[in-house]
Amino acid sequence: MFDIDLERDGRENLYTQIYEAIRAEILADKYTPDTKMPSIRKLASRLSVNAETVVKAYDLLAAENLIYKKEGSGSYIAPAAALKNNSDDQRLRILTSKPSLSSQKTIDFSGPEHGKEFLEEYAWDLIFDRFYSDFKGESFKKVEAKKNNYFHLLKSKHENLTKSKLYYNSEAQLEEILFTLVGKNNELLFTSGSDNSLFTKLFLQDHSINSKTNKVSFSTPNANIHISSADYDSLMDYLENNTIDYLIISDDFIEESILNWSLSKIKSLLELSQMLKFKVIILEYFALYQNNEKIKELLESKYDNQIILIQALTNRVFPGLKLGLVYLDDYYLNSSDNNSNLNKYSLDNFINNKNLSAGENLINNLLSYYIDNGYLEKRVKFLRQRLNNRKVLLREAIKDHFRGIETADISSLFYFKLLLNQNINQHDFKVFAEKNSLLLPDYRNFFSREISNELIISAASLNQFSIKQGVMVLAKIYWQFIS
Repeated sequence: MFDIDLERDGRENLYTQIYEAIRAEILADKYTPDTKMPSIRKLASRLSVNAETVVKAYDLLAAENLIYKKEGSGSYIAPAAALKNNSDDQRLRILTSKPSLSSQKTIDFSGPEHGKEFLEEYAWDLIFDRFYSDFKGESFKKVEAKKNNYFHLLKSKHENLTKSKLYYNSEAQLEEILFTLVGKNNELLFTSGSDNSLFTKLFLQDHSINSKTNKVSFSTPNANIHISSADYDSLMDYLENNTIDYLIISDDFIEESILNWSLSKIKSLLELSQMLKFKVIILEYFALYQNNEKIKELLESKYDNQIILIQALTNRVFPGLKLGLVYLDDYYLNSSDNNSNLNKYSLDNFINNKNLSAGENLINNLLSYYIDNGYLEKRVKFLRQRLNNRKVLLREAIKDHFRGIETADISSLFYFKLLLNQNINQHDFKVFAEKNSLLLPDYRNFFSREISNELIISAASLNQFSIKQGVMVLAKIYWQFIS
């Protein structure tokens, strides 16, 4: 563990060299959270340095929350690296009080039927492709849904709510639910900066955005989509002067969000929605990453009938797997237009269904296996660490290779915002970047202004390169574009 070559006659002192070498390996995701580090004495002996030198290096790492120390046990890789002065500090302190849960690179799926079921590095696509091709979708015997811990997890989510739960296990099924709910020719309001790609895909057929005002609006054959600022006064003023059917917000955002408001302000918004007879649709992308106490409290308030909650449970944990829940009042299920279409997605009906396909059975049992063996929790923790580490590296690479460009702190795990030194046409720049083999997030997903100095990037988009290489390519393309 740790490949460290010390320059005894170098300019930097030895403990700084040790610190920088270990830091680079941690941020490169070479170790899973809670992995135990070499003892100070052991590492000092291996490097032929004084133990105090290693102590100083470890202290620097601990100061950045890259590692944490347990009294009498040693030092461990932190599950949320480089997080300082924010809400994750408390999460880190709680995790450090627990026993080490260091995971292995290969997860064993051996069972009574087969001796070669395994999963490398938590990769969902490898599970499905390997098991489906090798065992034709029959890798696991059919397990009665009522005894499946994955379904227990689904039923336990907001179990005290009076709302009905619909279960979808594909993007096509979610589309059918949304089209049934929202219908055609309704007025949909979004707030700028939110990742509402789910709705843009369904309802936005005209890809152009008119950005002459802060309140952008454009029409499609399926719905009239409007955009407003998420500022409390601006949004409330907009709602009092315009008629809408649905306000759509999410917990994944790159700008100010309604979910950042105080609870009293959000409840006043819901009170207004009662008066003006529009519904609030909340897309919760991070239900498996964290418990959103505000959403929970709103669902348990007297305004719960104003909320339609969509929990996308898997696509941010297992890319390409789109399973989740939609929470609805019985009003929708009892409506003559919706009854047959929505009832077929009832979670209770799905669990009682004894005719699951081989693919459904495979997915449900694999997810149950993940839960039974604690791998779901480990994967989420691993992904949080990786995303935060890559954001740290992004910020450092931008500072080194993208001079004159500032970064903006945003709460999204997946995205990063650059403040460019001049306005650019977002659509044209992304087309230009794609022609130069660099993929960037689609600005339409965020309803951002078409002409803007704010550029949204993501570590995932730059994944084809190392972070440093990706930023260097991005900087080169940007300077070519503006020249």
